[in-house]
Amino acid sequence: MNKQEIEKLLKELIETKHKELNLGKDYTAQFSKIRDFEGNAVGQIGEDFFKHILSKRTKIIDDGIIHTEYDVKTESGIYFEIKTARKGRTNNTFQFNGINPKYNYNYLICIGICEDKALFKMFGKDEIQYVHKERKHFVIQGDFKKQLVMMNPNNENNLKLTCSLKELYSIEQLIDELDAVL
Repeated sequence: MNKQEIEKLLKELIETKHKELNLGKDYTAQFSKIRDFEGNAVGQIGEDFFKHILSKRTKIIDDGIIHTEYDVKTESGIYFEIKTARKGRTNNTFQFNGINPKYNYNYLICIGICEDKALFKMFGKDEIQYVHKERKHFVIQGDFKKQLVMMNPNNENNLKLTCSLKELYSIEQLIDELDAVL
C-alpha cells in the first residue's frame, strides 16, 4: 500500500465511526473528525486500521476479539499490541494509554493521529524494560528512552507512554517496518 491508500483507509474508518456516533461536525483536515471521539473509539479505529494493513502483508489468525494480552496474532506467531492516540490539543504530544509491560506480545505499535496526518512508532517487546536501579519501566530504542508512567495512582498494570510529534514516524513507513519483522 502506498501513502495515499494508507491515508484513504484511515480516513474511511474515521468517517464511518464519526457517522456511527452521529457527531455531525464538518472539518476541513482529512482526519479532523478524530477529535470528536472518546478514547475507546480512537483505539478501535487504530486497531481496525492496523489489522487491515497487516492483513495485506500476512494472514491474521487471531484478532484479539476475545480479551487477550495482545490485539493481533499472525500466522507466523507474531503478536502485536496496538495503542492509538490523537494529538493533544495544546502540547503536540500523544498519550498512549493502557500499556502493560507484562503482557504477551512481540511488538507494540503506537499510532498517533493528527488532524492532517498519521504517525507511528513500533517497539519490540525487548525494548520495554524494567530498570531496577531506577525502579521504573522504560521504552528504550537506540537514543530514544521514555519512562512508562502510571495512568492512575497505584495502578502499576496500566501504564502510559507520551511521545511528541518529532518522536514518531510518518505512517507510510509502517509497511517497511512490518515487512522487516514479518
